[in-house]
Amino acid sequence: MSRYKSEIKSEIKSEEEIKVCCTTCPKECVITVHLKKGVMDRVEGEGCKRGKKFAQKEITTPERTLTSTVMVKCGDKACLLPVKTAGPIPKKAMALAMDAIRKTKLTGSCQMGDVVIADICGTGVDVVACRSIKEENHAC
Repeated sequence: MSRYKSEIKSEIKSEEEIKVCCTTCPKECVITVHLKKGVMDRVEGEGCKRGKKFAQKEITTPERTLTSTVMVKCGDKACLLPVKTAGPIPKKAMALAMDAIRKTKLTGSCQMGDVVIADICGTGVDVVACRSIKEENHAC
């Protein structure tokens, strides 16, 4: 009897259901991904063509665009410059990327779109400025 129970437990573990919230369009569908032995079997609940692709990506290699701020010193003034990754980076690299951003300090002016950190954490994605800062007459 106990042997039968262990076989049932292994069958239950071999099938899994994961729900993800799709962010590719305004519908924000809740998509159910069915896995068999860790491999995607089927997808349900996607409201558009992009939903299935999003769910596959979210299960295999989730990515996010990271936003933060960097300290900028302009003369005797200091302020925070909003920055973001130019594209999505792997979710597992987020903590390392934030450490790198936190340690970054800029001096002087910069233009929106300027690369603040190139190839953050070896992801191939740059961190760029989201606003321009000019040294002269700058109010932070």
